[in-house]
Order: sequence, then structure tokens, then C-alpha cells
Amino acid sequence: MDKKDSPITIIDNPKLLTLPRIVGEWGVTTVMWLFWIYLLLPVISILLWMLGIHFFYQEVVYKAGYKHFLILCKNLGLTILIVFIILRAWGYYNYLAFGKRNRRKVVRSTNPAELGELFNLSPDEVLYCQARKEITWPLNRR
Repeated sequence: MDKKDSPITIIDNPKLLTLPRIVGEWGVTTVMWLFWIYLLLPVISILLWMLGIHFFYQEVVYKAGYKHFLILCKNLGLTILIVFIILRAWGYYNYLAFGKRNRRKVVRSTNPAELGELFNLSPDEVLYCQARKEITWPLNRR
């Protein structure tokens, strides 16, 4: 089949593309390439891991880097233990100093007359409002 005999004519003229179309195509293409790279990350990680085995052996086994790691773990453990002991002692001190005191002030309950004074309502209106599930409050009430 010759190009002239094809029922579909493809016109390739980049000058006819609008700016939103160009930005959209580039955006979709970029997102898809990033997605493709994201899918290849496990393969890239395996390759980098295989290349890193030599360096791991060199630093940890040959140069005895694990000794420095063990010293670091010991120092970190001691630091965590000291911080834990200090915080535990501080908490125990606070418990002894303040743990058995009850400084909470009891708020006395209000009665419908006091609530009515606050909202400019009669005690009967307060009781009515308290008994309802839903209240429509007019805005022009004074």
C-alpha cells in the first residue's frame, strides 16, 4: 500500500500546536518517564547494592569498622539510659511533690434563672430550650 493510497492522512505541522497542548503533552510525557523510572528503582537499587558489597567489605571487615560501630552503640545506649534515669527521677519527684494534691476547683452548677439572666431569657424559656433537640434562634431578638 502506497502513501498516496492510504485512507488516513497524517499532517505533521508543529506550528499548529497551541501552548496549552504543548505544555500538556510535555507534562504527561514527564510524568510517565518519572513513573517508568520509579518502576525501575528496585533494579537500580539491586545494581547499586551489588556494587556496594566491595566497599562494605573494605570498610567493615578489612578496616575493622565494626569495632567503631560497637563503640558507638555502647555510647548511644549509655546516653539513652542516662536520659531515661533523669526523666524517671524527675517524674518520681513530681509525683511525690504534686501527685497527691487535688487543686481542681469545683465549678458550681447554674440554675435556669442564672442562665436566663445571661441570655436575657425567662427561666421557663431556658427550660424549654434545654428540653429541645434543635432550636431556631431568631436574629432580631433583643
